[in-house]
Amino acid sequence: MLRNTLMISLAASGLLAVAACSDNTDDDVVQPPVAGAAAEPVSEQRAETAQTSAALAFGMTRQQLEDADLMSAQMTDLGDVDTLVLDASGQLTHVVIELEGPGDRKVALPIADVSSVARGNGDIKDLSTTLTASELAAMPQWTRESAAR
Repeated sequence: MLRNTLMISLAASGLLAVAACSDNTDDDVVQPPVAGAAAEPVSEQRAETAQTSAALAFGMTRQQLEDADLMSAQMTDLGDVDTLVLDASGQLTHVVIELEGPGDRKVALPIADVSSVARGNGDIKDLSTTLTASELAAMPQWTRESAAR
């Protein structure tokens, strides 16, 4: 996991080199504009760069990351990747997971708690965590407003 964390940090740092941003935004990647403010969508260009960098750091394609499930250590489906959260400097810090079950509840997992895993014949790539479904359910619900805390 440490290797993934370092790779993600290095890949995400490339976001700072992104040229001028367009007015289009992407809800799949968010960033607090200033400390203490609610997270807002980033430009489409910055979102594409963040998603591609994160996917590469996990050894996945961008499409695989967007379609990834979060699996437990026992390979139980815990939820789906919903949103990537960047810090103010553009570093990927959390992956927001929409948990399995009623209510479309979302929680933000620190990158250090997530790694990539291959399933099936290795053609399906997902994310995994050592956290249990109960531990995830006990986490605070993620919203754009809570991302600032």
